[in-house]
Amino acid sequence: MRGRKAKKIEKEDTHRWMVSYADFITLLFAFFVVMYAISSVNVSKYKSLADGMQSAFNQNGKQKAPMDNKKDGQLGGTLDIDAFNDLEQKLAELQDSDYSANRQNGWIELDIKAEALFDSGSAELRPLAVIKLMKVANILKKVSFPVALEGYTDNLPISTPQYPSNWELSAARAAAVARILTTYGVDPGRITVTGYGEQFPVAENNSDDGRAKNRRVNLIIAKDKTIPRLLNPAEGKNQFSVETNQKNNEPPLSLQPKTDMVIPLVKETP
Repeated sequence: MRGRKAKKIEKEDTHRWMVSYADFITLLFAFFVVMYAISSVNVSKYKSLADGMQSAFNQNGKQKAPMDNKKDGQLGGTLDIDAFNDLEQKLAELQDSDYSANRQNGWIELDIKAEALFDSGSAELRPLAVIKLMKVANILKKVSFPVALEGYTDNLPISTPQYPSNWELSAARAAAVARILTTYGVDPGRITVTGYGEQFPVAENNSDDGRAKNRRVNLIIAKDKTIPRLLNPAEGKNQFSVETNQKNNEPPLSLQPKTDMVIPLVKETP
């Protein structure tokens, strides 16, 4: 036999696949690390973007106010207080011998002498009175506070076909003032008109001066409709307790402003 050199059979390495597998796992781990990093950045970015969009467009009405430490409605209440203070200042500028403005707890009271508005026994406004009331209307139409108009007389009885008693006269005078205010821009829905006759005097009726003080029209401008003074003059601090000729069990007379009332033609002044 011819001698031959036997070939050496190499032993196959059965663990080579682990190298590739380890490389794959390493790459896969790196992939997920990168994906996680990208995902974290996007979440933060889009969360900020979403918050900004929600705040800008008032979505769902659930976004926080610009200042989180303020309670709901506090900002609106502050604006109302500022408007009420400004109203007080502007009405005070109208004060003269016939007009007086006083601020009380929750309301402003503008007291107007009847002699500055009407002739004796009449509810027809004088032209000069209309001019002054136009200025009042120009102030009140810029705010939204409720307004109560109250008419008062002295204790001297009146009995005419048009005004059978002081109830009718006082209510008609308050309605005449309300008519001017609404004609020149004040929302009628904010106004109430009541005639109290000789009730709730502010002075004694035993002198001409005292009776003149009692003949008046009051404008009560309240912060809101819950102020008791809007419905009850007794809430005021300037009432004078005297006996009157009218029966105490008679209710005040409330009227709506007359739609056919003749308003003097005057030019509005700035």
